[in-house]
Amino acid sequence: MIRSYACIISPDPKRDRDTLVAVADKFAYSIEVIEDGILFDVSGLERLIGDHDSVGQKILAELEKHNIRGSVGIAETVEAAAILARHDAGVNTSVRTSGSMQKLPLAELPIEQDTLNVFEDLGVRNVQQLLDVPNAELIGRYGREFQKVIDIIERKDRRLLAPNVKEDRVAWDFLLDSPVEDVEQLIFILNHGLDRLFGQVAHCGFSTEHLGIILGLRNKTEKSYEIKTSFPTLERSFWLKLINLRLSLDPPEAGILSVNVIAHFTKPRPSQRGLYAVSRPDPEALLLTVNKLKKLVGEENVGIPVILNQRLAEPFALESDAIPQGIERIESRPEKPVIAFTYFRPPMRVEVLVKNGRLVFVKTRHFGGHVRKYSGVWKANSKWWGHSWKTQEWDVEIEEKGIYRLCKIDKDWFLAGEYD
Repeated sequence: MIRSYACIISPDPKRDRDTLVAVADKFAYSIEVIEDGILFDVSGLERLIGDHDSVGQKILAELEKHNIRGSVGIAETVEAAAILARHDAGVNTSVRTSGSMQKLPLAELPIEQDTLNVFEDLGVRNVQQLLDVPNAELIGRYGREFQKVIDIIERKDRRLLAPNVKEDRVAWDFLLDSPVEDVEQLIFILNHGLDRLFGQVAHCGFSTEHLGIILGLRNKTEKSYEIKTSFPTLERSFWLKLINLRLSLDPPEAGILSVNVIAHFTKPRPSQRGLYAVSRPDPEALLLTVNKLKKLVGEENVGIPVILNQRLAEPFALESDAIPQGIERIESRPEKPVIAFTYFRPPMRVEVLVKNGRLVFVKTRHFGGHVRKYSGVWKANSKWWGHSWKTQEWDVEIEEKGIYRLCKIDKDWFLAGEYD
């Protein structure tokens, strides 16, 4: 489809700005407010209204309904439409289309005054005369920067509309006639709200990965929820499932009288990952699975493990608020190998032979072997001010069996886990 853009230049753009936006909104969704008017996309209206002249007359008719004066330009590119509209900026109402581009004087183009003086001396005064000059000669004389002027008069410039969105969020509010006690009833109400909310987000050209929900309760308090994902999406069914799981984990204490939902803007997610990308689960399915696990086993028992900079028996913790990012394809191996550790639950009881203060032999129910090397001893508690140092630890390499963590608590010996 051939693109078409319209521009309206107003004598008083500050006063008429809201009205110009309302007029443009009747013809297009993609709108950009500029300093002296407004730009909008009118592609596809040829089938509904007619050619550019017919579209321009429709726009003028809307301006007259609102008692607004302005000049209209319509062309295949954004820059050409703006130049055509600005040419008649002093006229009450007028329409110029791309067919009249050739008659425009060169002073309407973004050309330096010195270059315009040269063209005037050469007898080149309008766009048509400039088009008769070979492009190679123009670029060779005035540099590669002149290619922008050539693209404008040939209607090949690639400038896109940039919607003027100053806000970073949109909100939806709803007051209930009677308190809602059931989560399913609330989800039914939110379904309608998210439909309207996401429509506004998409209209601004954004997506969202962060919803804020504030519930006004019957006991005159508020219950707030912050729901975040690691990826932007406007899939309403996904957000409803996520909200349902979150409310099930932490339900409101009383009946709900009002609902306020805030969607924070973010850039949309690319729809295509690559022709040769390794297939992997959708991030929506992964995040829903994590929240279902939280509902089954408790929120504190599901999360991303984080290593603690402490000397403890198990120096890691689970961050339940952290969001899984999914599995990305590994393009190259790391320069240094990564050591993993498997904890034995419960620890494996062992017998240890010590001679002259050195570890010599380790025997378990499953295997036994001589100790080739070991390091230690370490105290298994870095918080010495709160706990006594009862556990001693060694890392031991047992001949032909692997590397293990050996622990001694009082007089008992255990294997806490194995290095992989």
